[in-house]
Amino acid sequence: MKLPTLLELTPEQEAVTDMPFEGQHIVTGPPGSGKTVMAIYRAWMLGSVGRPAVLITHSNLLHQYCAHAAQRLSDQFRITTFHRWLRTTWQRSYDKPPPNAGTGEWSYDWIDMIRDCVRKRPAVEHLVIDEGQDLPNGFYDLCSVLGVSITVFADEDQRITEEQSTIAEIATALDITREFVPLEGNHRTTREIALLASHYEVHSRHQFLLSPEPADIKPRVTHWGSPQSFLSDVVHYIKAHPHLEIGVLCRTTEAQRAVELHLAKHGLELSMQTYVSNDVNRSSVDFSKRRVRIVNTASMKGLEFDSVFVPDLDSYSEDPSGADVRMRFHVLCTRARSELYFAYYGQKEPAIIADVPQSMLERHRG
Repeated sequence: MKLPTLLELTPEQEAVTDMPFEGQHIVTGPPGSGKTVMAIYRAWMLGSVGRPAVLITHSNLLHQYCAHAAQRLSDQFRITTFHRWLRTTWQRSYDKPPPNAGTGEWSYDWIDMIRDCVRKRPAVEHLVIDEGQDLPNGFYDLCSVLGVSITVFADEDQRITEEQSTIAEIATALDITREFVPLEGNHRTTREIALLASHYEVHSRHQFLLSPEPADIKPRVTHWGSPQSFLSDVVHYIKAHPHLEIGVLCRTTEAQRAVELHLAKHGLELSMQTYVSNDVNRSSVDFSKRRVRIVNTASMKGLEFDSVFVPDLDSYSEDPSGADVRMRFHVLCTRARSELYFAYYGQKEPAIIADVPQSMLERHRG
């Protein structure tokens, strides 16, 4: 992501810069409308006028991505993850970790946390939340009790985590009754990729296809005899396009490692990085180098690449009419700026893509 200058912002994005610094705000918008860009600018503007601000992301990889994009701005504000902010705040304020709900390491007892806040309210910066739909309802109830100033950037059509909130739920928790600030348009993908992504929209509440101009390169799905055949083609593509940022988006860690091994075998060790959240050797990505990134779909939110390869389309075996799987696939498609390639190896085209009109998708045999 290249951060635009203030002079390059669209009129809708400029409206975000005009929002009052105090209070609770919600900014909505589809993929590519500039939510992450404006979340960064919102935190920077708050910090620039002496109001301590923290930009919070759900995923660690998006945190790293924002920190890279905001290098020239981030001395004015902090960037951290949801879990890190919550745990640090509780340890500092109450000399203990946040109460656990007993349903997993990353679960929280929001009722007990609210009781802690009623007894002693911690000092909290202005919060700026990116991908706010991925945070749980209890967090927004907690923010209401804290009385914190908060700006939430969200699109409920991109809810792909286990803990999710609709925009209506966020607004209710924060007691926001006025109109939300909308970001419209598509400033990331080609029209062809946007058309395919629109096939998977659940509510179609955004004007997703306003821009850009046609590029005449449709997304492509290809049947290959084996994953090795497809990955050999990916190797050729990477070597033939030395200036492109390339994402390989895998559904499982096993698929990520298979891709990593194949690319390394063909001399691409110094060109690629693999992100695996629970792997200490693969939990950090340097976005200033190594232009090929192998990422799990669970961590793909907020990222973008010139070209995207999906090597395991067969793993999308769910009912393609389900809202959750359509949201996930919509998000996956919109990670690509210019080119998008899917691969499958079974005899039948996976159901997730079988009903896509020929006008939206090129079909080939490798």
